[in-house]
Amino acid sequence: MYSEQDFNEINSKIRRNWLVLGPILALLLAAYIYGLKARIQWVPMVAGPLLFVAACYGVLAYLWPNTRYRGFLRDMETGLSRDVRGTILEISDAPEMQDGAMVLPVRVKLDAAEVTPGQASAAARRLEAVTGEDTEAERIVYLNASKREGFPKPGAAVVLHCFGRHVKAVEAL
Repeated sequence: MYSEQDFNEINSKIRRNWLVLGPILALLLAAYIYGLKARIQWVPMVAGPLLFVAACYGVLAYLWPNTRYRGFLRDMETGLSRDVRGTILEISDAPEMQDGAMVLPVRVKLDAAEVTPGQASAAARRLEAVTGEDTEAERIVYLNASKREGFPKPGAAVVLHCFGRHVKAVEAL
């Protein structure tokens, strides 16, 4: 699901953000310094707050999310992964933010071989006794919202290759 192209795209997006933000900040900084040197009071009074707002907005709205996502992709590439075998029960339609990426929660019913004896917590055992359902044999993993196309539909038996709780790749059984 993830490729080198994803990493290249986010790097180019960060570079484009810097190409737009850098000259704006440099121009505002030059105006601020010019106003201080020339002792024109209104220039630094206008350029200073504009410089601050432009820097904060540019970094927080554009650079920080893209940098976090790049770090997430780097970690996903080099980090430990595990396989989760089961059946997809549900794929949420409401995306949420996790580790710098917009993701969709995916509920997976684990195969019997994936569940180890004694894994259920006391609360899960009480809930199972009341409802009669095996609640501990389900997991929620996260699918990148931009990678939904081609992902198996609910009811499909799959092997999910996961980094933490994020789906790296999927194999249909």
